Amino acid sequence: MQSDDRYIAEAEMTVPDKWSGESRRASIAAVIVLYQPETHLLTRLADSIAWQVDKVFVIDNTPGEGRRMPAGFARCSRPVFYRAYGFNKGLASGQNAGIQRAIREGYTHVLLLDQDSGLPDTALGGLLAAEQALLQAGRRVAAVGPLFIDEKNGRRCGAVRHSWLHMRWSPIPDSATEPVETDYLIASGSLIRTSILKKVGLMRDELFIDWVDAEWAYRARSLGYLSYIAPTVVMRHSVGDSTGYLFGKEFNLHSPARNYYIVRNAIYLLREPRMSWRWRLTMLIYVPKYILVHAWLSKKRWSSFTQMLRAIREGVAGIMRPFSER
Repeated sequence: MQSDDRYIAEAEMTVPDKWSGESRRASIAAVIVLYQPETHLLTRLADSIAWQVDKVFVIDNTPGEGRRMPAGFARCSRPVFYRAYGFNKGLASGQNAGIQRAIREGYTHVLLLDQDSGLPDTALGGLLAAEQALLQAGRRVAAVGPLFIDEKNGRRCGAVRHSWLHMRWSPIPDSATEPVETDYLIASGSLIRTSILKKVGLMRDELFIDWVDAEWAYRARSLGYLSYIAPTVVMRHSVGDSTGYLFGKEFNLHSPARNYYIVRNAIYLLREPRMSWRWRLTMLIYVPKYILVHAWLSKKRWSSFTQMLRAIREGVAGIMRPFSER
């Protein structure tokens, strides 16, 4: 394992403060969690944020000893901290490791990113401008994130809204310029002030990967802080491992481990009062449908079905250990 904490002179990034007529400095730390990344996607990500953030924290969960900083980050024009654990600690733990370092080093914002995301060159300027506009309008902002396009199908994903037993993606017009409220953001691309993270708390390690972003957003919402999409910032992101079709409808398919975490964590969070009651009611319908659809579309239907039934049992029992096909 290897750590690299190089200093490179940091460029100033400012955000106009209309209340004072002056500019205040925003210092942004990108936090990126890796797990068996594809080199070309990681290089794209490193290149896309090179001049937009002040420092990059890379947490590598890829199993195996002797991991080294990926080449894309080794030549990054910003200081990079790299830590390889040699095993998969989970997305939430990886994010927390980066967030805690960013807070200790005094950064004002954290930008969470997945390894397969790609940001436009003007993303951070757009996110900061959206955040500032919301704050000046008196909104209590938890996080601001981009509108993302699923690279597998080219679909624009809108705002997530839970209402009356179903979840819907509320479409955002191409012409939209004002931030749009959403129940929660996908973690990748989310810009969060460290002052808010201190108030709301970090990600929940025991969730490992799925529903981590939703749980944090609802926890923030319970304190009065809301999440917003900045529609002028468009990010490319890959959802799921592959695509399947049933009754003419398209579904993003996941690995057995992801199916397990999606089901187990949804069941586990039903007991969490800070989750929206609409979200909890939706999950009571969503989980059985998810199990039936994803088991049917799996190449190993019976194994997939029984693994997700185990996820229900362990979610109810609060058994939050890492997944294994046992």
